[in-house]
Amino acid sequence: MRYIFTFLFIISFLDASVMEEGDLYKEKQEIILLKKELSEFYDKEDAKLIAQKQKVDAVLKKIEIAKKEIEDIKSENQKLKDEITRVVVNRAILTYDKMKVKVALDIFNNMIENGKINEVFDIMIRLKQKRVLTLLKKFDTPTKTYMMDKMKEYKYKEKNKKEENNG
Repeated sequence: MRYIFTFLFIISFLDASVMEEGDLYKEKQEIILLKKELSEFYDKEDAKLIAQKQKVDAVLKKIEIAKKEIEDIKSENQKLKDEITRVVVNRAILTYDKMKVKVALDIFNNMIENGKINEVFDIMIRLKQKRVLTLLKKFDTPTKTYMMDKMKEYKYKEKNKKEENNG
């Protein structure tokens, strides 16, 4: 009997082992399947993210191109504006050069009274030297002094610019 009991015990133990091994195999298969599904899911999500990133990169590239085009247009417009300003200033200077001294002096004095002495200076530095000397003689003493001081500063700055460009 003892042998039978041992034999039954061994059979039940082997049966339990086989069952556990079968269950373990089944669980391993389920884990492998889950792992495969997760991998597929993550692969799909990665593909979506890559596609979205490519779309965003394309939009950013378009934005950069548009930004460059805008900067180019802005630069062209600034050049046109500068050219127009230069032409207008040149014509104004030519007009002041051809005006009678009394008329130009009246205009300048009016501008100075309205606080636009720097604008008068900007015009004066572009006039012919002979015209400048004639106008300076006719200004009142404070205006003459201011203009002479500004002209000294202007010539000093111009001299320094030339030295920097040459050196």
